[in-house]
Amino acid sequence: MPTIHWLGAGLSSVPGIRRLAASERPFILWNRTLSKAQIALDGSSGQARGLDWAELTDAVQPGDVVVSMLPADLHSRVADLCLQRGSHFVSSSYVSPAMQALDAETKAKDLRFVNEVGLDPGIDHLMAHALMADYQSSGVMNPAHEHRFRSFCGGFP
Repeated sequence: MPTIHWLGAGLSSVPGIRRLAASERPFILWNRTLSKAQIALDGSSGQARGLDWAELTDAVQPGDVVVSMLPADLHSRVADLCLQRGSHFVSSSYVSPAMQALDAETKAKDLRFVNEVGLDPGIDHLMAHALMADYQSSGVMNPAHEHRFRSFCGGFP
């Protein structure tokens, strides 16, 4: 089964980390500070590792998925690693010229590189759906009540 490698354990990453780490898929959280990665996992079954580029390169296997929540200027380095290792790439950033330049090679290798799934438009939207699904299955939801949701981006959940 492919492994999900999540890079970066900043504040906007924690909800996604915890949801994916709670799934049955193999999950590794890589962060510059190992202790911060361990805190973000909050006892889930995922693994925490200090971000070391050589170790990451060895760990990523063909078919794995690498989610980069690192600063945008590092996404092309991560994407290059994914091309080299035959793995898929996801980031929260807009498509930069460096990322666009990888398009032909990505397609030739039948890989999926997905960008712009960050705060605008992606994480807020996906986590809002997860929040509502959790609420609807909680047993406390009353369908007779009106429910509203407003997101201001960048601070959810």
